[in-house]
Amino acid sequence: MSAGKHAAPPPPPRRTRGSGGSAGKGQARARSRDADDAGSDDAMDDVMEARVVRHRPVRWLVAVGVVGALALVAYGVSISPYLDVDTVTVRGAPRTEVAQLEQAAGVGEGDALLWLNTDDAVAGLEAVPYVRSAKVVKEWPDTVRITVTERSPAAWAEGPTGKVVVDGTGRVLEVVDAPPAGLPQLLGLTAVPAAGGTVAPAGPARAAGVLNPIAAGGTKSVTAADGNLTMQLANGTEVRLGEPTQLRAKVAAAVAVLGAIGDQPVQYVDVSVPTNPVAG
Repeated sequence: MSAGKHAAPPPPPRRTRGSGGSAGKGQARARSRDADDAGSDDAMDDVMEARVVRHRPVRWLVAVGVVGALALVAYGVSISPYLDVDTVTVRGAPRTEVAQLEQAAGVGEGDALLWLNTDDAVAGLEAVPYVRSAKVVKEWPDTVRITVTERSPAAWAEGPTGKVVVDGTGRVLEVVDAPPAGLPQLLGLTAVPAAGGTVAPAGPARAAGVLNPIAAGGTKSVTAADGNLTMQLANGTEVRLGEPTQLRAKVAAAVAVLGAIGDQPVQYVDVSVPTNPVAG
């Protein structure tokens, strides 16, 4: 080849058939796989969420069933013969039948000890006319102990159904056929209810309640009139108490005056002012 001639241009690069198309198709297939993978992940999440949702009610039902079963077992134990009442003891009630107290307390042999409400039992006992206060104790596994403090009779009164015994607060204790010996009669009452109720006015009963047994035995009656109280003694002497206040001090003053007078007859002793008694 001579130096004066130009060199021939290099041949163009050979193009491999299908090289550009294959690359595009590969990318498309990769994108398709990614899309399929993403779709698979979403589908799997949906399946798992559906399973969780389906399992929640089942778990609640199981929990409720377990709680219910435990409750039934506990109830069965509470009413079993091993925890029922085998013994009921009653103390401090010489005037009231034991059966009446047990009924008032709502307790008896064979009852479920666990279900005994002691507050309700006490309330029932204290509704009994002669009971002033009560205490109920459960002793596991099978015993109930009842202790009561009874009221003491202080006077008697005529009621619509007969003669009644009354304590020192005016509470009616019982109906009797005959007046109890050694107790004064209450006069001037406006209301004499059935046993368990309280007479009105209560002042005469309260005055009788502060008398000691000796003074009570020597007192024939206590009368309420015009808001004042008067005692009539068995020997005919009248003790004027005045208003139903300071009754303990007034009765003590009357007993002191009568003791000082001795056998000297007097028509009355006025202790309406207990610090300045007058006899005449």
